[in-house]
Amino acid sequence: MIKIRQFASLGGFSFAKPQARRISTITFFMNTIIIGDIHGCNREFMALLQKVGLTSNDRLVLLGDLLNKGPDPIGVLKTFKSLECVCLLGNHDFDHLKWRAGSQPRSESVVTRKLMPPACYEGYLELVGRMPLYFENKDLIAVHGALLNGVALPDQPVEVITGDINLDGSWKDKIVLDRPLIAGHKRYGSKQCDAYILEGKFYGIDTGCVYGGCLTALSMPSGNITQVRAARVYSA
Repeated sequence: MIKIRQFASLGGFSFAKPQARRISTITFFMNTIIIGDIHGCNREFMALLQKVGLTSNDRLVLLGDLLNKGPDPIGVLKTFKSLECVCLLGNHDFDHLKWRAGSQPRSESVVTRKLMPPACYEGYLELVGRMPLYFENKDLIAVHGALLNGVALPDQPVEVITGDINLDGSWKDKIVLDRPLIAGHKRYGSKQCDAYILEGKFYGIDTGCVYGGCLTALSMPSGNITQVRAARVYSA
């Protein structure tokens, strides 16, 4: 089951009333494959998908920040549209929605928009508007950014769950849930390509692909890690 919460408000900008949405058909998956922040790195995205070797028994979940900073936003969107998967809302995706609503955009968002034909960019905005804030099943919970302790998933602030604001770095070590939590957004590992793992509790799998690190996939419930090294540094 996928639960989707739409946005309420942020910084004076109004969005749709919070609501829940579920998959209309019931499908049983043996594995959930979660991929960290892609950031426009389509070469690595495609290589990782091939290396993982998705099967019909796998549910694919992307942790958000599809675009910004990387070289190939159009390619990432084409690859994404070719897949049956869930993509969560990341802070960089959210920035494009806020820009449309009248806020000042990140410089990376401006660059991404210039790299895309108008129709392609509008299609991306429609896609972002449908991105859920979190994914959950019996084995795990996945978000892009972070969670507040003791706050139910539907009540988590949009700014926190998307990583639009950052919590103190210790949040991940203190979080108490009934299932493991998988998050992106920040490199918590001691080395660039190291996932940050508290076995059975927390998996931080943003390993800085766009900064010359790795793009990481986590298979659950096994906990197996698959990685592809970035071809080069795309962003400082």
